Amino acid sequence: MTKERGAKVEDDDELRWKIGDRVYALWAGNNCYYVSTIAEVNETNRTVVVTWDDADTSHRKVSFDQVMRPSDETAAWSRSRIEKRATVRSTKQKGRCLFINEACEPGQVVFAERPLLVALPAVAPKLWECLQKLHEAQPLNLGTITFHFAALVSVLTLEPGDIDIIRDKYVPEPDEEPNEDVLRILKVLQEADLDGEHHRIRNLEAKNFQRLVSAWRYNSFGHHKEDGLVLYNRISMCAHSCDPTCCWSYGDEDAFVLRSRMALEKGGELTISYLQDEDLLKSTGVRQQKLQNWKFTCMCPRCSLKVDVGRGIRCQRCKVGVLYPEVPTRGFETCKVCGSNPSSEDTQMLLHMEEEYVARVDTLDKKDLDDVQTVYQAALEIFERHWILYVMDTILWEGQRQKNIMVAMEHQRRRIDFHQHYYFRPTFILAWCHEELGDCMVQQFPSRKWHLMQEFQRAYQMLAILCGTTHQYTASPYNKLWQVSNTNNSAQVNASAGSNDGETRKPVAQASISM
Repeated sequence: MTKERGAKVEDDDELRWKIGDRVYALWAGNNCYYVSTIAEVNETNRTVVVTWDDADTSHRKVSFDQVMRPSDETAAWSRSRIEKRATVRSTKQKGRCLFINEACEPGQVVFAERPLLVALPAVAPKLWECLQKLHEAQPLNLGTITFHFAALVSVLTLEPGDIDIIRDKYVPEPDEEPNEDVLRILKVLQEADLDGEHHRIRNLEAKNFQRLVSAWRYNSFGHHKEDGLVLYNRISMCAHSCDPTCCWSYGDEDAFVLRSRMALEKGGELTISYLQDEDLLKSTGVRQQKLQNWKFTCMCPRCSLKVDVGRGIRCQRCKVGVLYPEVPTRGFETCKVCGSNPSSEDTQMLLHMEEEYVARVDTLDKKDLDDVQTVYQAALEIFERHWILYVMDTILWEGQRQKNIMVAMEHQRRRIDFHQHYYFRPTFILAWCHEELGDCMVQQFPSRKWHLMQEFQRAYQMLAILCGTTHQYTASPYNKLWQVSNTNNSAQVNASAGSNDGETRKPVAQASISM
């Protein structure tokens, strides 16, 4: 294994603060971090006295563990520091997985890791152009050139030790033989004019190329700004869960910032979701089908539940109770209102009807709101607390927001209700639902100060867990909350931009600092 590029040699776990250091410190008035300068240091009590940039004189005494460097939440950690925080261990059911070495609170940074490689077109432009022409002439089976490009860039730019790290990543078929795309690309590259990009891949073995392609396919992330891929070493050891213990965001120079989504005990497993947040709100069957892209069957706690409470169907007898399917038996729970249970014939009819509605919703045109409304109205006669209703609520919320804000608000409220019923953890979707509902409330009911504060506060608290108190996403609902709580007329809140409009208050700390 090669020495980590850019890693600090010294142990940076224990910081030594000194007078004059520019830092983020926790202001006890609202438990948010703000820019300040250290004025005094007490090593014995492990506290500092800070001078706030806005000249506030309150809560100036802060403990060491509530002070961080300007880039603590966004800059990549050294490899040794990451290894102290998290350990890779083998498990019987899932192979190698990642575990935390110390307890973490919700929202705490577990670690931040720099990329092993960022494979963007600009790294090898002639190679990218060559693969694009090949793909246009005859499309690759994967439907994209990014995985093959990243594999070749690995050979072109990385040291042998780092290439070995990539080859060691999880692939479903370790002994996979080279497929036709790999052989075709290698043949084309032998004749391509790539200047200085060519010599290191001239002698690349087909099986080695295939292994690298698969490693990138099953372990990389799409780049968040450009058309390319990013691969991380330790992060790639995180297993999937439909109830992940961690969440993540990007930091400085494509650093992967991993945070605890919930309270973690020492030795607990670190998991992330390979699916988008919106997919976590779909049924167990849909989630497991999507996860076949990684060629495994998820057995997380949510997928192991015997009853899928995201597929509610109205009781056909009393029309009040809600029936949820029992996954193993393909039957239904007994109605908790009238005590009835569908017959085998009725069960098959209801499940078939559900399949038809799922297929219909998949083909809806989001621009045809009349058709969406028709399907939605018919579905309400059959379903209750079903994920397909959530999908249509989302379409109708987005489509009606500029046309009929009161109707849109009702669909947004239903989205929030279903999310909290089916998946109660913080997600970006749920946080933004609350913030957007608060924005609408400002326009329609500016006098409901308590309601506005509730929506913006919930959004802020969730985003603080998901991406930290200094992130720009978190700043938006926080600024709106401050304006609502400090103005007599809530209509003055700039709900669309979240700016303070010159109001005197302590602003949210931003993700950068002037040194």
